[in-house]
Amino acid sequence: MKLAIASSAVLAIALSTPLQAQTMRQQSQKNPAATAPLTQAERLTTDQFITQAWNIGQFEIQAGQEAENKATGQGFKQFAQMIINDHTKMNDELKSLVQKAGGMQLPGALDNERQAELNQLKASAERNFDKTFRMQQIKGHQEALRLFQSYASNGDDAGLRSFAQNSIAMLQKHLDQAESLREPSGVM
Repeated sequence: MKLAIASSAVLAIALSTPLQAQTMRQQSQKNPAATAPLTQAERLTTDQFITQAWNIGQFEIQAGQEAENKATGQGFKQFAQMIINDHTKMNDELKSLVQKAGGMQLPGALDNERQAELNQLKASAERNFDKTFRMQQIKGHQEALRLFQSYASNGDDAGLRSFAQNSIAMLQKHLDQAESLREPSGVM
């Protein structure tokens, strides 16, 4: 009898473990930026934060400009205008902080990863543009949130930490809106 109870308990645990793992995997796939742990290797230097934050902002501005011209859905065009305005303000503030601190040059061009994404967006056929734009915006804002949250928690420069902290709500708003974008047909 004891053997049967023990066997049943082991079997119940064994069967529930894959289900728990699947549930956790599904939750992390919904928002990988929020669920991935911060590792020691991911702690950013101030220069890394500045470079990455600037690249994110420049990409968002340029992608938004593409979307203003090529998006088919009105909601996409409105979203594009919002990200252009918000990321322009963000980059202006970042540029001001960098100039005050001195000693750091902002990148003159997008990094290779973001340039490739921008090229992909520019090359998107009209029928695929909104979908490509939406997916890039979701991915980009998840990455941006992770970057800004990390620096806000662990950054070396107090002014930049404050900038990062103050930007998180806007980046979350952008992510939420990107996730809610729908093609004119209502299917996404």
